[in-house]
Amino acid sequence: MKDVLKRLQPTIRFIERVYRELCRNRQRQRAVISALAFIAALVYALSVSQLHQQRNAFGKYTLVHIASTNIPAGQSITQHNTKTFTMPAQFVLPSTRTSLPSSITAISDIGEGDVISTQNSSADGESASVPVGMRAVSIVPRVAMPAVAPGTFVDIIANGQIIAAHGIVLSSLNDNVGVVVAVPELTAPAVASAAAIGEAALVISN
Repeated sequence: MKDVLKRLQPTIRFIERVYRELCRNRQRQRAVISALAFIAALVYALSVSQLHQQRNAFGKYTLVHIASTNIPAGQSITQHNTKTFTMPAQFVLPSTRTSLPSSITAISDIGEGDVISTQNSSADGESASVPVGMRAVSIVPRVAMPAVAPGTFVDIIANGQIIAAHGIVLSSLNDNVGVVVAVPELTAPAVASAAAIGEAALVISN
């Protein structure tokens, strides 16, 4: 609507000038004003029609969810920290979430305005996607561990040293015997080697 009003501004100013010039002749004034009013209405109708055509050119639209504030990894994603946005379906990626599960957690930091997708979030009962630049490694600690929610940050320790910091828990293994953790790709070989011989341990980090 603002675009339409902007387009009509030159016409409105022209009508004002003509009105001042024709103030002395009432009959001519009415005729000209009627003609200009018709022209203005026609311009308005054409502008609205053009806007509808531009909108229809994109085809179907899809409702997506975007972050209304910064959402750190490990934090729950709800309607309170997201908002909906309508965008052309042709621009919606397959990984985009068009609906929010009842329980969903950020598995990586999500900036304000970012689209909620399977790449940056994980819902209960589904396998999480591995964030860009990381690799997923299964770790079964020798000592029983409490349940760890997806999105939790952990450090992986082997032989008393941290071999991978700030890993992200993606999911739990069956019977909670271990977890699948996303770690930086450069440290993934060391983590996998330690996990293979049972030397990898987890500690929750901030």
